[in-house]
Amino acid sequence: MNWRSSARKDVRDAIRSRTIGLLLVVFVGVFVVGHVAFASSSGSFDEFVENVYADLTWLMPIVALVVGYKAVLHERTSGTIVLALSLPQSRLDFVLGKLIGRSLVIVIPMAVGLLAAGVVGMGRYESVAVLAFLAFIAVSVLYTVAFVAIALACSMSTTAGRRVLLGSIGAYVVLDQLWVVLVNEFAVALYRYDLSVANDLPEWAVFAQLLSPSEAYRHLVSSLFEFNSSRAHLAADAPWFVNSWTALLVLGLWIGVPIALGYRRFGRVDL
Repeated sequence: MNWRSSARKDVRDAIRSRTIGLLLVVFVGVFVVGHVAFASSSGSFDEFVENVYADLTWLMPIVALVVGYKAVLHERTSGTIVLALSLPQSRLDFVLGKLIGRSLVIVIPMAVGLLAAGVVGMGRYESVAVLAFLAFIAVSVLYTVAFVAIALACSMSTTAGRRVLLGSIGAYVVLDQLWVVLVNEFAVALYRYDLSVANDLPEWAVFAQLLSPSEAYRHLVSSLFEFNSSRAHLAADAPWFVNSWTALLVLGLWIGVPIALGYRRFGRVDL
C-alpha cells in the first residue's frame, strides 16, 4: 500500500508549520510542569497519573479534532487532492495516510511529554508502577487516534467547512461530555421515569456506558491504577462482559468504524 506519501507529507507539513514543536511544548508544560514540578511531594505516583489522566480526557479529543477535521476537507477545497491521487496511491491509501500522519503529529509529542513526566515522577514519588504507566501511554495513544479517526470521518463527509466543524464539535460534546448522562436518562425513560433506575442500571445500560471512547479509556486507565469511580461499568458487580478487553475493543472500533463510514462516502464522490 502507498499510504506513506500522504502520511509523510502531513508530518513534514506539521514540522514546517511548527505544529509538532508547539504541541510538544504544550504537553511537556502540562504534564511535567503542571503535574510534577508544582505538585506536592507528599502525594503518590498513582495520584499524579490520575491528575494527568483528568487533563488527557478533555485535552486530547480537542487537539485531535482540531488537527484532524481539515485533513481531507482542505485537500478537496484547495484542489491538491487531485495531485495527491495522481501519485501511485488509491483513495484508501490517501485516507490511511491521513489517519496515520495526523495521528503521529499528535501522539509523538504527547508520548514524549508523558514519558518526560513519568521519568520526573519516578524520581519524585515512591512505588512507581513502570509497566502500568507504559500501558497508560499506550491506551492514551489509542484514545487520541480514535478521535483523529472521528475528525477524519467528518472531514471526508462533505466539503462544507462549517458542517465538518460542527460535526466534530458535536461528536466531542456527545461522546466525551454527555454520553453517560444520555445513557442514564434513556434507561430512566424506558422504566417510566423511575429515578431509582439510575442507581441500579440494567446490564445493557452498564454496557452502553462503556461504548463511548472516553468511557472505554476511563475503564482501561482506572483498571490499571485502581482509581475510584462512580461509573457503573467500573463497579465490582458490573456484568462479566464489561471488562478491560471490551473497553480495548471499543477503542479499536472507534478507530475503524468512523474511517470505514467516512470512506464509504468519500470513495463515491466525484472529486
